[in-house]
Amino acid sequence: MNARQFNQVSRQRVSDDFGAAAESYDAAARLQQRVALDLLARMEAPSGGVGLDLGCGTGFSLPELERELAPEELIAADLSPGMVDYARAHRGVDARWLVADAANVPLASGSLDWIQSSLMIQWCEDTGAVAREMARLLKPGGGAHLATLVDGTLTELESAWAEADPGRRHVNRFLTRAELEARLAEGFERVTVDVEPLVLWYPDVMALLGELKTLGARYKDEHRHRGALGPGRLRAMRRAYDRHRDSRYGVPATWQVAFAHLTGPRQ
Repeated sequence: MNARQFNQVSRQRVSDDFGAAAESYDAAARLQQRVALDLLARMEAPSGGVGLDLGCGTGFSLPELERELAPEELIAADLSPGMVDYARAHRGVDARWLVADAANVPLASGSLDWIQSSLMIQWCEDTGAVAREMARLLKPGGGAHLATLVDGTLTELESAWAEADPGRRHVNRFLTRAELEARLAEGFERVTVDVEPLVLWYPDVMALLGELKTLGARYKDEHRHRGALGPGRLRAMRRAYDRHRDSRYGVPATWQVAFAHLTGPRQ
């Protein structure tokens, strides 16, 4: 399998995973909804104009974007047809719907006033390509507002697996803050990134793993041999994770959330 074929398989897996999760996604999306609301509160976009929710998922942000910004046209795009179908059916917004790869959006250059994207870009193979595409889509004075995950996310899960199954990765790799800033600068002259930790609590690690599966956010390494993981290693991971337990709240999962504001699109 060459690099192009591998990337196609990877994109299809992401699309399939999130499409399969569309009906159950919102019930499990505590993280996604909290981050989306935080991102909406941080946005500095003018009212009116044409805006894009890139990686709209189930469309959670769309009603608020429509209400707060009153865009002349609101466009919602996602790689997963299942997510687009769900958002169109359930959100009750007047939007233009697109099934599209974030690095290849079928819109004219310089056609957008703003772009919003919440917890999508971390699933893309080439963050720089997505930044360049967003820059292409924006008008000279336009801006992009992103939330994504960076290195240090799910550190408790990663360390527990490292103890139970050393030498093998079980958690998706996320860019460091510096790597993220460098990739975004491929498309924009001015990049501002703030990173904030967000901790969610679970009864046990299996509840966390169940939530990740429900969200379609499983580990996406194409070369992972799923059948090689025996029950002994899973039990060892659970014991290791339980050392993080708090008697009041359960076990934590830490997410390192990066909020980025991008201006000065490179044309």
